[in-house]
Amino acid sequence: MPTFVRDLMLKNVAVLPPRATLREAAASMARSRRGLLVIADAERVHGLLTMRRLILGAEAAAQGFPIHGVGDLANSRFVLTHEDERLTQLSTRMVRAGTGRAVVVDEDGQVLGVVTTLELARAERRRRRLRSVELSSEDSFPASDPPSWTGAVAG
Repeated sequence: MPTFVRDLMLKNVAVLPPRATLREAAASMARSRRGLLVIADAERVHGLLTMRRLILGAEAAAQGFPIHGVGDLANSRFVLTHEDERLTQLSTRMVRAGTGRAVVVDEDGQVLGVVTTLELARAERRRRRLRSVELSSEDSFPASDPPSWTGAVAG
């Protein structure tokens, strides 16, 4: 079971400045093969942009609403984390903040990756699966000692 953010985070997430165009965002999503972008500049992380928000933003722009860049569409509901934070701490902070996403940054504030509730759920499912195998192994008999109802003799 991954214990730290670094073990679970999505890496190679595209990062764009707030003034990037919708076309640039779509191209970055396609190149990174992720439906998620981090909107950040040299000073700070501004938010996250999902494929859904990008599509809605493109529709709004087509209808004449002013979209000055992807920063206008970014969701600012996220938490910042570092790769050495424990997942239990991060998940608690995400729940308290009411968000399903965390942006992983280094000491200089540069984006390293993203953690979403999907990664947390997958990690928990793996942990439970490993735990159930562990429990079933404790109750099983050794291979050299077959159960008496088989009529087999060890040896």
